[in-house]
Amino acid sequence: MALRKRVWRIIKENKGRYIGIFILIFLGSFYFIAASGVGSSMGKLVTDFTEKNKQEDITFKTNKPLENIAALERESGALIDTYRLHDIKVPNGELRLLSPSTKVNIPAVTSGHGLKKPGDILLDPIFCKVHGLKIGDQLKLNGRTFDIVGTVAMPNYVYILKNVYEQYPPKGFGIGLISNADFKAFPKAATVYSAYMKDRENVKAKAANLNRLLSNKGYSLSEWLNAETNARIAMVRGNIEGAKTMGAPVAAAVYLLCCLILGVMIQRIVKSDGVVIGTLYAQGYRRGELVRHYMAIPVLLSAVSGLVGTLLALPVVGPVIGILTSSYNMPVTGLSFPPLSMVLGVLMPMVLLSLSSYVILRRVLKKSAAELMKGDEQKTKVNFLERKLQLERFKFATKFKLREQIRSIPRLLFLLLGVSAASMLLLLGFTVHNSFQVLMDSTGSDRYFPIETTFKEIQHGAAPKGAEPLNAIRSYLKGNEKAEFYVVGLEPNSIGITMRDSNGNNLPKNQVNITYLLAYRLGLKVGDTINIVSKVDGKSYSLKIDGIVQTYFGQYIYMPLEEFNRMTGNAPGSYLGLLSKNKLDIDENLLTGINDFHNLNEMDDTTTSTLTASVVLITIVASLAGAIIIFLVTSMMIEESRSTISLLKIFGYRGKEVAKLILNSSTPVVFIGFWLGLPLMLAVGNTLYGYLGEQINMVMPMIVNPWYVLISFVLIFAVYEVTKWLCGRKLAKISMSEVLKAGTE
Repeated sequence: MALRKRVWRIIKENKGRYIGIFILIFLGSFYFIAASGVGSSMGKLVTDFTEKNKQEDITFKTNKPLENIAALERESGALIDTYRLHDIKVPNGELRLLSPSTKVNIPAVTSGHGLKKPGDILLDPIFCKVHGLKIGDQLKLNGRTFDIVGTVAMPNYVYILKNVYEQYPPKGFGIGLISNADFKAFPKAATVYSAYMKDRENVKAKAANLNRLLSNKGYSLSEWLNAETNARIAMVRGNIEGAKTMGAPVAAAVYLLCCLILGVMIQRIVKSDGVVIGTLYAQGYRRGELVRHYMAIPVLLSAVSGLVGTLLALPVVGPVIGILTSSYNMPVTGLSFPPLSMVLGVLMPMVLLSLSSYVILRRVLKKSAAELMKGDEQKTKVNFLERKLQLERFKFATKFKLREQIRSIPRLLFLLLGVSAASMLLLLGFTVHNSFQVLMDSTGSDRYFPIETTFKEIQHGAAPKGAEPLNAIRSYLKGNEKAEFYVVGLEPNSIGITMRDSNGNNLPKNQVNITYLLAYRLGLKVGDTINIVSKVDGKSYSLKIDGIVQTYFGQYIYMPLEEFNRMTGNAPGSYLGLLSKNKLDIDENLLTGINDFHNLNEMDDTTTSTLTASVVLITIVASLAGAIIIFLVTSMMIEESRSTISLLKIFGYRGKEVAKLILNSSTPVVFIGFWLGLPLMLAVGNTLYGYLGEQINMVMPMIVNPWYVLISFVLIFAVYEVTKWLCGRKLAKISMSEVLKAGTE
């Protein structure tokens, strides 16, 4: 009973430190449960939606309408559906009209009711929100009035991108569903095919078989896109995998930091209690009772903070899902919490902290009562690092500060790693924001001719006046089908696309040039040879890289048009697209689409606000974590140096001088910790985006802005100075009599 009371007394005496550890463990468990809950819930929502509504495995376009689809389905073992598609301008945006599918990509009505009569239209909820529309309103399209009867989610437009090579939805863009009868008012609408493999095993091989069947039947494919590399489908899966993948490592890193600092605190308590423990041994207390006594603190602390973090994370999952589904369009049917994750949220910190504390306790408690009663555990021992540094050669102030840090290696490591982790988190938020902005600012900036017109079939002869021909194939790196990009053939004297190297010099267009983004992703440099495979016909090609285009937009390989046609077996002068400064007067029935690259950087406001909110949240969490870590270490230093501080005051040192000696001793460690956070951030960021690149064919290199580094540095040191000021108040309260009390004891 007496020992149990002592546990509460120890916690009350150092409540600031234990509150700090509580918050760190709480943040670890909170993040782990929130990430697991969001990942699991989103995963279940996506899986239920895609399976129930038959999300496509392949989308493709052909040069002529498919004949006898039923026979083709029997031969390929796939469900093949046809739908119409037409883009129409609306005030402050663009709407893509789709016809309803019945076999593949079955629409899901998320509010209101389905299409019942001609003139009804279903819109995606994001488009409705952006344009201030609601059920019951009317929408005029091409002079015809449609009644908005509900909102809809489409399995092939979970992430509503206009073009699959975009990374973010353009501002004001959305999708709408109208009946086949209403599509008669849009005769220029394109026809698109979707395929869903009935047998879900080895889908890739079955898709390749369908491709061969179409080619053998004389169909030319102008587009062939797998679901796993279609950003409209794959983006959400990549984010889900990212949440699941990052949840456990981040939480474990926080727990391990807590293990380190709590271990230092337990070690200090046990060592200072050495004489007391020896006396308790002599009075008949067994080792097991003393172990349970000292283990009560880490067990109680980790259990309560882990449980609170877990319980408070549960209600957060719903709003986060709401935020995510404001970017991803799918029905929200409920939340899912993995029971194992909830158990781990409490047990993981308990096991890690208890284990580390037990290891430290065993080292002290294995000694005999006589050894402990001598009080040797309280003596400060010179470690190997202090001996190696030969501190005698330094001035007193420098020597004192160095000794304060290196006398406790675990405490030093905790401060160094903790500041590095907080700095990494802060820098990661700013760098992702900066990289995103650079990427968006460079979108389409290399296009002198921003309009790209694409035909359904290969064209021959001279290009129209004011336009430049191009040809292209969608390809992937041999051996890595997820690394998709375009190989583009341009005329050697083309001015439609600007190509410059890293020094700003123009690159020749009569050679093979690769964009920096793609070269960065594939690890290529000038002189390397790349082996590629065409997504359309499966043929392999080899290209030697002659130059790297310094642009953060797009994953492209450019080469001379005639060389491209010769390589792919097309007739001289063939082209599939045109580059122009203005929209060309061409029959839209001949086209698969018209893209304006200057409008690609008009990003949706939801994406911008979500990113900004994320950066603000990361900044707050990083600052809080940094403050807690620095406070814990500084308060421990003050506690361990009470006698020294008292003695310095007796010797005539003023309060500010003592504060400089004690509190400023951590400055070099905080400085080094911050700069260690920079390479750590780059490693984590590149690993994370490398993983996402494999999942969703997206590339975003970490682009460090010196101004953001400076802001992060100032923030970390501002937190450090505030923490020093708070701890300085505690230091000022230590009286000269402390050293006399310690001597008496």
